[in-house]
Amino acid sequence: MNLASGFLNRVSYASVYKAASVSALCCPACGEPQEDELQALQPCAHLACVYDQEAQEFTYKSEDFKQRITLSGEVFSGELSSKMLSRLGYADELLALDLTRAGCWSRQLFAFNFNVNVD
Repeated sequence: MNLASGFLNRVSYASVYKAASVSALCCPACGEPQEDELQALQPCAHLACVYDQEAQEFTYKSEDFKQRITLSGEVFSGELSSKMLSRLGYADELLALDLTRAGCWSRQLFAFNFNVNVD
């Protein structure tokens, strides 16, 4: 096993806990809120995907993310992890934030691609 190549494909992953009264999660690249006041998704160009960890399903996939899944042939089951995201060809340009909201059992993974050119 080539450890160097595994290190180069490492996706950054962090857990985030938000109080119910705090505003929406913002993109760490451009600062845009990812949800409106009713928590309806408002994705910016950097958002690669949103995955509901409890329901084990995607609630959002960017076009780039859809292409990577198709080309890789990956089948997702269970929780989405940084290892699975790195198998799609993402490396340190992707930041995955595992979001838990106060008073809520659901967990969502928001993955942001810092390698997106915004015009």
